[in-house]
Amino acid sequence: MVGAKIGWKLVVAAFTLVVGLVANKAVSTAWKLGSGGKPPKNGEGGYTEVVTWAVASGAAAAAAKLFAERRAAAYWFKSTGYAPPGYEQDDVRGGLVKSIGKDED
Repeated sequence: MVGAKIGWKLVVAAFTLVVGLVANKAVSTAWKLGSGGKPPKNGEGGYTEVVTWAVASGAAAAAAKLFAERRAAAYWFKSTGYAPPGYEQDDVRGGLVKSIGKDED
């Protein structure tokens, strides 16, 4: 079981890294197209601009993490035939869901 946990963490990390890079590029490009300039760095820019960038990039990061984790779980299930650690098969919806009330770490 320990090997499965380590393997699962590696799979999630790989998926999250790739999807995170894509999401970062997408939100940066959208910012450049929408505002006509580069995203603010190191607190440069007005308060509204910095807060807007923080909200946009934070939302993109959260969505990317959720997407990456779900895709990694589907890949794990397809590759191994069983749910990854911390997940269980949902017979009602026919997919994988996170286990509730189980401490997997």
